[in-house]
Amino acid sequence: MKNLDSIIKKHLNSLKEEQTTENYMFFGNLKQMHRQCELLLQLDPSVVESILKDGHDWADDHVSVAKENIDQVFDFLMNTTNESMNESSSSAQQAAIAINMKKKGIKPKNESYGEIDESKNKPTNPKLWASSLAWARSRYDVCPSAYCNGAAAKHYKAKGGGWRKTKK
Repeated sequence: MKNLDSIIKKHLNSLKEEQTTENYMFFGNLKQMHRQCELLLQLDPSVVESILKDGHDWADDHVSVAKENIDQVFDFLMNTTNESMNESSSSAQQAAIAINMKKKGIKPKNESYGEIDESKNKPTNPKLWASSLAWARSRYDVCPSAYCNGAAAKHYKAKGGGWRKTKK
């Protein structure tokens, strides 16, 4: 019984340590998403593919929406930190940070690698995309919004539409 009490106390202490910042939930949620993504990436892709083909395309839709949301938060924070970095850092510090970002695969603001820009995907069937977007706009009060765009993309995909990536 003492062992269980010590385990509980250790866990509670670690939770208190995580809550030391004002935005502990933000960082806690990021850590949880990181752990879950690592576990999902360890699954056998062929097994996941077979599960998704059995009518569970909602999972793909949820991952797509989550990625869009994370992209927006990431862009906001990276742009904000780049702006503050430019205001408060020396040129040597800025260069070191830019090199570190490149090593991690993060593109600094105002820099292009000639890669595929996922934000510039084009529909393979523009007429179908336009009708799907009109369909979604008729159902949502606020458009453009993540919900409206997500519904349009889901409708477009269900009708057989696809996307092609464009280069910068």
